[in-house]
Amino acid sequence: MNFVKNPNFPSKNITVAAVSSEAEDVISALQSAKIAVVPVEPNENLPTGIASHADLQILHLGGSSLLTSGCSKKSTDMLNMLGFEIQNTENDIDFSYPEDCLINAEIIGKNIIVNPDIIDRKLMEFAEENNYNIIGVKQGYAKCSILAVCEDAVITADPGITKILQQKEIEVLKLKEGGIYLRGYDTGFIGGCGGMVEEKILGTSGSLKSIKDYDNIRDFLRNRNIYAENLGGKTLRDIGGILPLCEEE
Repeated sequence: MNFVKNPNFPSKNITVAAVSSEAEDVISALQSAKIAVVPVEPNENLPTGIASHADLQILHLGGSSLLTSGCSKKSTDMLNMLGFEIQNTENDIDFSYPEDCLINAEIIGKNIIVNPDIIDRKLMEFAEENNYNIIGVKQGYAKCSILAVCEDAVITADPGITKILQQKEIEVLKLKEGGIYLRGYDTGFIGGCGGMVEEKILGTSGSLKSIKDYDNIRDFLRNRNIYAENLGGKTLRDIGGILPLCEEE
């Protein structure tokens, strides 16, 4: 078993993923595929609908390095047992924006897409020390808003992120807003609806057919030889993402 070298993008079948403990159907589907799951427990300092979202509590920096914010001892112990080196955020995760998205950043290659005005200082230090390029956006929930399928192609409904990434020569499929279930909210984010479970397989937390842009998403993926596999039910849900952490040797 190896650590996934490039965050979000395994090169082989994944063997470990971090997922919300409340996404029981997705966990079951992953385990049936012989993928071990680190369940992310609800944090009492976060709103109920997003309290267990992995993309708010864990940021994979690549290889064995993780940055966590408000992650439970149970989850942290599991990650330590797997050999991960864990840093905690300087500030504590909290109920209100922007304290609830201290590490909500999308890492694509050597780029970190993030709102630099609200992100935790530990992430900014990591970026500087490792020569990452910060792509600044106004959206505080940057990772929630972006479903990255490869290092030069993403899916998002956020117009500001779309404009900025297109200027950076990253291809963007812009979705219509809405249509994603998130308990307690009018809609969820596309970035919280899945993650790469193989180099060319996108695992999703529900059926992409349940949203209006299904045909566009299908074609966008197929143009890159990527296929979606539904790990949930009929309705696409924002569960805080599927974070690939380890892969086959």
